[in-house]
Amino acid sequence: MDFKKIKKLVSLVETSDISSLSVEEDNLKVEIKRELQSSIAQIPVTTVQQAPVVSATPQPTLSEPPKTPETPTENSDLIEIKSPMVGTFYSATNPESKPFVSNGSAVQKGDIVCIVEAMKLFNEIESDISGTIEKICVNNGDAVEFGQALFLVRPN
Repeated sequence: MDFKKIKKLVSLVETSDISSLSVEEDNLKVEIKRELQSSIAQIPVTTVQQAPVVSATPQPTLSEPPKTPETPTENSDLIEIKSPMVGTFYSATNPESKPFVSNGSAVQKGDIVCIVEAMKLFNEIESDISGTIEKICVNNGDAVEFGQALFLVRPN
């Protein structure tokens, strides 16, 4: 691994919400860790006023409630498998392969449930619980954030 790759990894950690990153390549392991500040008061906030935009297509009115991601409110016994990093979600090893899991699939702790690609590295994501996949929360090829729910699992 050359210095440029290590510098890119450090930059990735600095510019994202992740607190640690571990990469292995050619018998060399690089770990980068940083402490995230939990104080919201230290984040500067700026306000930008935008000029009105005239459009020929109808725009949604402000009276519509904003769409929020679904959370397991009625199914509070479901447990989320979350993305451990920022990247791209893949449900299978390649487009022709069948997905690792689907709705209704049984998983055991340690089973591979998906792949998250980050900086050309394909990271296999393992289930941290045993149970049944109740819902797949993202689509194949979607960008995912650190801590974003990928699957909802009903534990055994």
